[in-house]
Amino acid sequence: LFGQMLINIRNRQKWEKQLRLQEEKYRNIIANMNLGLVEVDIDQNILFANQTFSEMSGYSLEQLKGQTIEKLIIPENVRVLPEGADESEQDGIVVSYEISVRDRNNNPHWWFVSEAPNYNDRGQQTGSVFIHLDITGQKNLELELARAKSTAEDAAKSKEIFLANMSHEIRTPLNVIIGMIRELSKQNLGADQRFYVAQSDSAAKHLLTILNHILDMAKIESGELTLEEKDFSVSAVASNAYSILHTQASEKNLDFRIRVDRNLHEAQIGDEGRIRQVLINILGNAIKFTEKGSVEFSVDLVEDSIDEQCIRFSVADTGIGMSEAFLEKLFNKFAQEQSDANRKYEGTGLGMTIAREMVLLMGSEIHIESKKGEGTTITFELRLPKGNASKLRYAAGKIEKDAYSGKHILIVEDNDMNRFIAIQSLHYFGCLVDEATNGREAAEKVKKNNYDLILMDIQMPVMDGLEATLFIRNELKLTTPIVALTANAFRHDIDRYLKAGMDNFVTKPFSEEELFYKIEPFLVQRPVNKSKPEAETMLYDLTTLQELSRGDTNFVNKMVEVFAEQAEKAILELDDALHRKEFQQINKTAHRIKPGIDNMGIKSLTGKIRELELFPIEGDEHERALLLEDVKKTLLAVCDQIRSRS
Repeated sequence: LFGQMLINIRNRQKWEKQLRLQEEKYRNIIANMNLGLVEVDIDQNILFANQTFSEMSGYSLEQLKGQTIEKLIIPENVRVLPEGADESEQDGIVVSYEISVRDRNNNPHWWFVSEAPNYNDRGQQTGSVFIHLDITGQKNLELELARAKSTAEDAAKSKEIFLANMSHEIRTPLNVIIGMIRELSKQNLGADQRFYVAQSDSAAKHLLTILNHILDMAKIESGELTLEEKDFSVSAVASNAYSILHTQASEKNLDFRIRVDRNLHEAQIGDEGRIRQVLINILGNAIKFTEKGSVEFSVDLVEDSIDEQCIRFSVADTGIGMSEAFLEKLFNKFAQEQSDANRKYEGTGLGMTIAREMVLLMGSEIHIESKKGEGTTITFELRLPKGNASKLRYAAGKIEKDAYSGKHILIVEDNDMNRFIAIQSLHYFGCLVDEATNGREAAEKVKKNNYDLILMDIQMPVMDGLEATLFIRNELKLTTPIVALTANAFRHDIDRYLKAGMDNFVTKPFSEEELFYKIEPFLVQRPVNKSKPEAETMLYDLTTLQELSRGDTNFVNKMVEVFAEQAEKAILELDDALHRKEFQQINKTAHRIKPGIDNMGIKSLTGKIRELELFPIEGDEHERALLLEDVKKTLLAVCDQIRSRS
C-alpha cells in the first residue's frame, strides 16, 4: 500500500510538472503574442491577469486582483460584434468582439476581445476567460484610410463637378464661335476673308478637340467611358478617317495613302465612333510629326471565321520617330518628347493615351515600333463580330437644303446666340421654328401647338430642361420627340436626360451634320403621292370654316382663296414695314390677318401672330425680325398648299 502511494505521488508530481510546463508554455505563447489574459469568477471578479493585460490596462497585478473589469476599465459604449454574431450567443460558447475603452491614464484604446466560459471537473461554469488584443494601431489606420478615402472621393467629386461646369461654360461660347464661323463661311467671301475664316474655324475646332480629350480622360478615370455595340462598316470608318485628314496631309505635301483589304465583311459590330476617334488620333499624330515623306494607312484581315473577323489597323510614317526612352512614357498623360518652352509641335499629349485606353476597352493593345529620325509604325488588332449590312445607314455626303421642309420645331434655349445659330440651321433644313427661352415658356407653347420635334436646352432659368421634359411627359401626356441640347458630356448626365423622357441628345458645340442626323429619325419624310395632295402634311385645318359654311363647299373654297390673297398681301406689307422700321404697322398687319389665321386653323401660327401683334414697339429688333420671318415662312407654305389644292 505504501509503495502504491509512493507510485501515485510520483505520478502526480509527474503530471503536475507536465501541467506546469504546459501552462508555462501557453503562458509564454500568450505573452509573446502580446495577448492580455484575464480569468474571472462567476461574479466577474478578477481571479488572474497576466503581465501583458496589466501593461494594456495601466493597472498592476495587485490592483487588478479581486476587482471587476467594468470598474477599472471605462468602456466608451462602443461594442462591435463580429459580422453574423448575436448577443444571445454569449451563453456557453466563445464570443469575439471589438470594444473601445480608456485605460487607467484615460488613454483611448481599441481591444479585440475573445470571451469563453470556464468549467470545473463537474461541468459547472465557474467563470470566464478573456483574451485581449490591442488593435488601436489597426483602428487608427482604418480611420486614416476611411478619411483618405473620403478625401479622395470628395476630390474626385469636386474634379467631376469642376469638369462638368468647365465643359458647360466653355462649350456654350464655343458653340457660338463655331456656329458663327459656319454661318460666315456660307457668305460670299473674298479669298483673304475665306482664309481668315478657315483659320478661325481650324483654331476653334482645335480648342474643341483639346476639351474633348480632357473630358475623355475624366470619363476614363471615372469608369464612365463605355462602348456601343452597333452595326457599322470598318471600311467606311477607315475611309472616313482618311478623308478627314487628307487635306491636312496635302497641306504638308505628304504622300498619304490608304489600303483596305477587300475581304473585309460588309459590316461589323462595335463602337463606330470610338474606332474612328482612335484612328483619327493615330493618323493625326503621324501627319503632325512627319515633315516629309509618307503616311501609309492599312486595314488588313488577319483571321476570318463564321461569326467574327480579326482586323489589323496599321499606320506607318517617315516622321521624326521616337527614342526608346520616350517610348516607355508615350502613354503617360500630357507626355511629349519635346517638353521645352520652344517645342515645335503643339498639343496636349493626350491623344495616344486616350487611343490606348479605348483599344484596351475593346480587348486589344497598341503596339509601336519606332526609331529616332526614321519613322514610326503603330498597329492594333480588333476582333469584331460580323454585322448585318442591311442595318447600315449610309449618310448622304451633303445635307440637302429644305430636307425637312414643313416640319414644325420648338427650340428651347435661354442663350440668344445659341438659339440664333440653331435656328439658322433649322431654317436651312426647311423647318418652321418656334422659340422659347425657358422650360415654362416651352410648356405653354406645347399646350397650344403641335410640334414634330422639341430641341431642349438643359440649364435654363425659371424651369430647366429636365423639369420641362417631365412636365410634358407626365402632366401633358405628350410623346412629342425631345432632343436635348446639352453642354454636359458626361454619361451620367446623358442617362438622366434619357431617363426623364428625352429621346436623344446633341452635345454643344455641334455641327450641322450632327444636328441633321440626330433629328433625322424623328423627321423622316414619308413619300407623298403627288396624285393625292390630301396625303401631304397640311399646315391648315378647314374644320372651323366647314362648320361656319353649314355644308356650303363654295363658301369654304371662296374663303380659302380670299385668305390666300390677304396672306400674300400681308407678307409684302410685313416685309416693307420691317425694312422701313415701321413697327406699329407690323402690329396692325398682324392684327388684321389674325382672324383669318384662326378661321383657317393654322395652329402653328395662333400663338405667333398674337405675339407679333403685341410685340413692344421698343422691343428687341432681332427677336422681332426672327418672329416675323417665321410667320412669313409659314404663311408662304400655307399659300403654296392652297394653290396646289386648287
